[in-house]
This record gives sequence, structure tokens and C-alpha cells, in this order.
Amino acid sequence: MQIDEFHWQRELIIKAPCHDGRSALLTIAEDLSERIGFQPKDLLVPLEAREALGSTGFGGGFALPHALVPDLRSPAKVLMTLRNGIDFGSPDDGPVDIFLAVLWPKGEHQSFLPALAKLCRPFRSVRVLEGLRGAQSKTEAMMVLQVFDTSDRLPSVSPSVVGAKAI
Repeated sequence: MQIDEFHWQRELIIKAPCHDGRSALLTIAEDLSERIGFQPKDLLVPLEAREALGSTGFGGGFALPHALVPDLRSPAKVLMTLRNGIDFGSPDDGPVDIFLAVLWPKGEHQSFLPALAKLCRPFRSVRVLEGLRGAQSKTEAMMVLQVFDTSDRLPSVSPSVVGAKAI
């Protein structure tokens, strides 16, 4: 199973007013539930269960909440920026203000990690993260994502900022 490229306009939440990790995951679950026909709690529970295993915060203000979801037919994702950073248990102990959430069909787990790696690639760039933080609208965020491709030419966040965190 492959994950489609982002349909940025409908897969973006800009400057969400979340105040903690639970409200961030709930906002993600509510957004995705509207698009894929699940109840928010049916998405929130697997996201919270995954976080209970260890934070999906990477450092540098970025987190990758993800989960394998029973009965999900195709992958779903959302990119969310927050008004203010929140504690999300990142290895650098810094606040997180950019979330890329990915839900994947539970029966298709063999393609899950390669897809996550591909999706995360742009977010290794400090310039992409800074651009998203400055974006005040979906249009501005889309421009940031279109300007910075996912090639290896992008400057990466240093391992000391991101940490050597396993997905």
C-alpha cells in the first residue's frame, strides 16, 4: 500500500490552539474523523496508545504521532501547526508546535515504516520547520512545502536537535 502525496489544502491545520498533548491528539483525531468516516474516539485511542509506548516527538519542535488503525481502508494524514508549542515528551525537552499525524491500516503494516520515512523527509529541514512556523494560513504553508522539495539537498536538523529516535 502506498500513501498519496499530500492534498495540502485539506490536510493542513494551521495555528491550532492546543494547550497540551491530549488536546493536540484530539484535534488531529477530530480532523481526520471528518474525512475518513470514523468516530474521533476510534482514532484518538490508537494515537494515545502509541504515545503511551513513548513520545513520537523528534525534537526541533516536530512530532510524528502515528498509529495502525483497525478497519481503516487507506492511509490518512494531517499536518498541524500550533499557535504555541506544547510539551510532548521530545528528546530535546523542547516544545512541539508542528505535528505530522499518520494513520495506517492495521493489516498493511509492512508498508508503514517506509511511508513514514518518506513523509518525514521534508521536516528534517530547519528551513521547512521555520517556514511552517511563520505560515499564518494554509496558502502560506502550502507555499513553504512547495518551495522546499524532499531532496537530500535540504539542510537537515542536526541529530543533536532531533535525537536518534526510533519510529
